[in-house]
Amino acid sequence: MVVLMIRFYGLRVLKDKVGHVILIGLPLLLITIMIAFNRPNVPEAEFNDLVLYIGLIYIIMFQGFGSAYTFEGIEYDFYKGFKSRLLVSPVNPGKFLIANIASSIIVSYLQSIVIIIFLIFVYNIVIPNIIGVLFILFLGVVMSQLLSSVIIFLVRKASIAQVIITVYIIVAMLIGGFFVAFPSSKLTVFLEKFSSPLAWVRYSAFGFIDGNTSVIFIGLGLLIGFILLLALLSYKLSLRVLR
Repeated sequence: MVVLMIRFYGLRVLKDKVGHVILIGLPLLLITIMIAFNRPNVPEAEFNDLVLYIGLIYIIMFQGFGSAYTFEGIEYDFYKGFKSRLLVSPVNPGKFLIANIASSIIVSYLQSIVIIIFLIFVYNIVIPNIIGVLFILFLGVVMSQLLSSVIIFLVRKASIAQVIITVYIIVAMLIGGFFVAFPSSKLTVFLEKFSSPLAWVRYSAFGFIDGNTSVIFIGLGLLIGFILLLALLSYKLSLRVLR
């Protein structure tokens, strides 16, 4: 039953053609522009690292924006006309929540995979420990979708949730030094690694790329712990809505 529901929600999400164009086409365009802009200033030996860094930054950022799949779906199911049908359904309403989030995770992760494939085939780059990097990006998607579910249950409006997510992404990437390199200090190094969940994803991904075991374990611990917390909060908040 859950598999069929995931298929249903997945097909519903896939209908948003404009959203897919934005969440795949826009990062590809921005990545291409940023690489073209920075390439003349980077030695050929460092080109692989440049593409990896720029690519991962935009993947992580648009994973955050892709959380719209979850909060728009939850708003429709839990706060609009569909809620009455959901409550009289013989299926446990919690399964609607699981299917909604799971389908959003699958679609958003596939978008990240498309960008990775683009980087590999267009720029001929090598991604060390690619399986580990893909695993971290999957956790990043899970984290973003669960965070969006918690936010929509708290604010009950997709438009408000979108504003919160957008502000969160901008502030997190600014403080984490994603686009602007701050003068090196203990504080800036700490912020780059631990200032937000987005920073944790980048930190963990480069842990795999650099083969740094301690970074991998710290990053995984932070991400998995936060994901479990978000999952619990989302479940508890959904029960409150369905009473």
